[in-house]
Amino acid sequence: MNMKRISMAVCLFVAACGGEDGDSAAPPIAYEDMSFEQRVVFMNDVVMPEMKKVFVAFDPKFETMDCTTCHGNGAIDGTYTMPSPQIEALPATEEAFLEYVKDPEKARWSQFMFDEVMTRMADLLEVAKFDHETAPNGFSCSNCHTHTVEEGPSEAP
Repeated sequence: MNMKRISMAVCLFVAACGGEDGDSAAPPIAYEDMSFEQRVVFMNDVVMPEMKKVFVAFDPKFETMDCTTCHGNGAIDGTYTMPSPQIEALPATEEAFLEYVKDPEKARWSQFMFDEVMTRMADLLEVAKFDHETAPNGFSCSNCHTHTVEEGPSEAP
C-alpha cells in the first residue's frame, strides 16, 4: 500500500464526516495529528489490512489477526493503549537482548519484526524508523512491546 492510498483513506474519512462548507478535499492528516476517532478509522482501514498481510506472509496462523493481536486488552476496553503488556515483553538491556536472540526462534521473530514490522509501521505512520544514529526516537520495538525489569544485585539488609 502506498502513501497515496493512505492519504486517500484519511481524506475519505474526513469527507465522510463532512467538512466546512462541504469541503471534501481536505489535506491528509499526519497520524500524530489525528483525533482518537480518526486514528481508529485509520488503523481499521489502513494499518490492520496492511499489517495482516505482512504477518500472514510470515506465518499463516495470523490469518485470524485482529486488534487484540497487537493491542491486547486495550482493544477490548477501547483504549488501544500501546505498548501492550499482552505482547511478549522484550529484554530491557542490549546484553539481555543478545542473550534472548540466541534462541533461533526468537532470533527469527526479532529479524522479522525489525525488517518487516518496524519498517512497515513506520512507513504507514509516516514516521522515521528507529536508528541509533539518525532516528533515536523513531518507531521501535518499544512502541509495541514492554520490556522486562532487569533485576540488579540484591542489597544486604
